Parts: sequence; structure tokens; C-alpha cells
Amino acid sequence: MGLKSLLKTYLPSRCVDWLVQIRQRGISLFGYHRPGSLIVDYDGYWARKRASSMGSLSAFQLDRVRAIVEAMPPRVSVLDAGCGDGAILQYLIEHKAVDAHGVDISERAVAHCRAQGLDVWLADVTQPEVLNTLTEYDYIILSEVIEHVPAPEGLLDSLRGHVRQAFIVSVPNTGYIWHRLRLLLGRFPLQWLAHPGEHLRFWTHIDFLWWADWLGYRVRAAVPYQGVPLLKHLWPNLFASGIIYILEPGAG
Repeated sequence: MGLKSLLKTYLPSRCVDWLVQIRQRGISLFGYHRPGSLIVDYDGYWARKRASSMGSLSAFQLDRVRAIVEAMPPRVSVLDAGCGDGAILQYLIEHKAVDAHGVDISERAVAHCRAQGLDVWLADVTQPEVLNTLTEYDYIILSEVIEHVPAPEGLLDSLRGHVRQAFIVSVPNTGYIWHRLRLLLGRFPLQWLAHPGEHLRFWTHIDFLWWADWLGYRVRAAVPYQGVPLLKHLWPNLFASGIIYILEPGAG
């Protein structure tokens, strides 16, 4: 039995969740996660981190997918590139009746998606031979994906001809106040879970707006989905920890 489960046998769930949040805050400011292995292993991630909760949305993932739902009309075609366990696709099907498709590099995650009846295939979307097999979609979702690839500019450019309306891209905001405080204490922002090499690229909100314009995209909307309540909408570069961007191609 894990410590969290053990505590819930003696304390109210709300109290345990509060203690867990305090611990996570302490780690994000002063400490480090314990790496699972010496290499970035997404199959290992799904085995270790989500084995008992695959297909379910955590609190911050639910905030993210709700923001995606608000940005998307019903009954459109969607490709979720890097769909993981398919939880976002399933939510979109249930709430927007979308024509949902996905692709991921994890065999374990793809097997789970297919077992749920989702149209998901195993592939690395950064590879040219995979891009050649794609059709066109109204929306392409890149949710917490582009920070994991070494050349996100090339990925967006390669997918540009496959999107009709817009990309929906979410990234962590490295300008978030908690990351700034951690830097003041001499530690780089802690944005990884299982391996320190998970994230290869980093943006603040201001950086991302410049970057999108440089690539020739119009930012239709920037939606902070996590961070300091209220303030994240007033000053996202400082108070939003995660932001969703709706990028329309063709304008620069």
C-alpha cells in the first residue's frame, strides 16, 4: 500500500490531497523527482506512472481538456498527435462528438487506446514516412508534445498541410512565478516527471507568441488552464503554469 492510500485510511481525503499538494510544491521549489531509468522510456512511464489510472484524467489534465473543448466546435475531425492513453480523445468524443484519431509512440498506450475502441496507431509523428500517411483534419492537437521533440518547428511545418482550421498546442510556461523562484534558488525549473531529459525545448508565454508569429501562425487564442486563480488570466506570463494556444496557419 502506498503512503497516500495509507493516509486515506486515517485522514479525510481532502486533507490527504492537501498534504500531497504541499509535498509536490516543496519538491517543485526545492527538490527533484526520482528518475525511473537512465533513458527516456515512455512505455516505462505508462507502466510505472499510469498503470492503475490509464484512460483517466488528472485534475490538471481535466482543466486542459476542458479548455480544448471550449476552443473546438462539435463534430469536427481531430488528430491527437502524441495522444498517450487516449483520455483526451475519449473526452472529445463524449462532449463534442468529434471524428477522433490519434497517434503515439508508446506500444502500451496505443494498445490501451485500441482496447477502448479508439482509432489510434503506433508511430513516431516526427518521421517523414508517417507524415506521408496522414490525411487532412480540421484540428490537430499537440498537447504537451512539442517540448519533447528537438525540432518542433519542423514538426509543425510538416503537419501544416494536414490541418484545415487550426493547431491546438499546449506547453508549460517556463516564465511561471514558481519556476522563477526555483531559478532564484539555483535550480532549473522542474518540468519533468520520470526523466530529466523529457523536455528538450522551453518557452515563456511571451517567447511562444513571438515563436508562433515567426513561424507564420496567427494566435487565435491563448488560454491559461493552470496557475494562480484569476491572476493567470490577467498576467499569464507570470501566473500561468500551462497555456493552450490556438494556432491558425497561413498568417504571419
